[in-house]
Amino acid sequence: MKFSGRALSALVFVLAGSFAAAQNAEFVTSEVLVKFKGASVAVVDNAAATANAAIGAQTKARIPNLLVDQVKLPSGMSVNDALAYYGSLPSVAYAERNFKKELLSTPNDPQFASQWGQKKIKCEQAWDVTKGKNSVVIAVIDTGIDLNHEDLKNKLVPGYDFSDNDSDPSYDGDHGVHTAGIAAADTNNGKGVAGTGYNCKIMPLKIFPNATDAVSAAAIIYAADHGAKVISMSYGSYGESVTEKNAVNYAWGKGVVLVGAAGNDNVNQHLYPAYFSNVICVGSTDQADHKSGFSNFGADWVDVAAPGENILSTLPGGYGNNTGTSMACPMAAGVVGLLWSIAPIGTTNAQIRAALESTTDPVVGANNFAKFGRVNAFKAVSAMDPGSVTVSNATGVTAWFGSFLNGGLPEIQATDGADLVISSAQASPGQLAGANVQIGFNGSATNLNLSQVLVEANGPSSAAGQLFIWNYSTNKYVLVKAFALRPSGVKQEKIALPKDLTNFVSGGTLVLGIRGVGPVRVPRGATTSAYMLKLGFVRVETRESL
Repeated sequence: MKFSGRALSALVFVLAGSFAAAQNAEFVTSEVLVKFKGASVAVVDNAAATANAAIGAQTKARIPNLLVDQVKLPSGMSVNDALAYYGSLPSVAYAERNFKKELLSTPNDPQFASQWGQKKIKCEQAWDVTKGKNSVVIAVIDTGIDLNHEDLKNKLVPGYDFSDNDSDPSYDGDHGVHTAGIAAADTNNGKGVAGTGYNCKIMPLKIFPNATDAVSAAAIIYAADHGAKVISMSYGSYGESVTEKNAVNYAWGKGVVLVGAAGNDNVNQHLYPAYFSNVICVGSTDQADHKSGFSNFGADWVDVAAPGENILSTLPGGYGNNTGTSMACPMAAGVVGLLWSIAPIGTTNAQIRAALESTTDPVVGANNFAKFGRVNAFKAVSAMDPGSVTVSNATGVTAWFGSFLNGGLPEIQATDGADLVISSAQASPGQLAGANVQIGFNGSATNLNLSQVLVEANGPSSAAGQLFIWNYSTNKYVLVKAFALRPSGVKQEKIALPKDLTNFVSGGTLVLGIRGVGPVRVPRGATTSAYMLKLGFVRVETRESL
């Protein structure tokens, strides 16, 4: 909806068109396709056997007539490394990724065909990567919501009415009903429209008709304190409030991503709260990716753009089209919800924001409009996709503490219930058992936004586990973290490693020390039973920063 200055204007109802969806571009992470040079099968066979044997790869299948091999990579080798290897061989004509072919996730909501905005930002392809999680909550601060709407009632978490100071956020005006539907209407339910955030939940926070900086600030803080990961703010004024700014900074400090509308007066004048540095300010674009004529602008403060003209969404008791940066704002907020849904453990709101802003598409013919371009949901979630994590698997294991080691690499290379057992009866320092695990490290050791170890470990009740990493510069183990061991089960610990692993990788190897410490110190000379540490799975995951 458009709002001019401090006032909200009337709704605009216009039918919208649709755009065709593009193919997803996921690829198999354990294979490459290789075309070996040679006109005969015998020549190709010989070239393939020599090249594959050098790295431990295997030809999985050959594509008839093309003499192109589907090559299965050895454990731990990334596709990028394989492409570099095969591409360097004189016997290889080319090597490439084995892209997946998938059906696009087009929801069955009957009016989705008219939702050009979600199609423009490639939501269908994004939903093939993630459909969002219902544990991710998008707070919509607005005029309230239709609590009984068929496309909203099943998506709500408890909200609040800050305008009337009660717990009933029922709508007072259509605006909030419409913005909530754009962000996260019930999707693939056979009714109405699709919400950008798909499975994400909605927290309705009503501040109109009595909206002020104070109620805005109260709503922002409430959202941050009650579990929202995203806050959508399709409102504003040209007056700056320190209180509102502090509320924004409070929410940002709690890890929330805040999204605000730029305003609809076609001026380069700062609107608040969108102008605050810890808010992603969203301008509006049309179906041709031009700046909307009404959208405020300014590359020094408008961060991204999103579709905002003739956007179909929920209205009280039905559906309709509205126009304005008020529509662009929840469109972007829904994408942020998808990003949170797929983000690896430890991801920060700054990284979520970077994923959104660094993957935009250009706005046509727009000078001094926005710092970045128009939001692209598919590119954003692909950048955050855990499938793009570089996996480094165990390549060797030896006893560290204790002299009894039952099992080997197969037991710790898969999360399959099989355990490697290290036992010890050492009494003087307490009972200890531990293993050195060599990791065949892949990928970059620097500029990481994800660096973690995944460990499945069990030990006696109340025992503690300890993870160490070998520092090649000091030739010493460094304690990373202590963690609780459980007597049984396959609980996976995710333990963060340093974001710069330069000193911990040498010759493609990273070494971890994993040990268990008994819960009771055993007196010297006392008789003890064997202390057992069981390791079920160990690997390292990393990803470079965007």
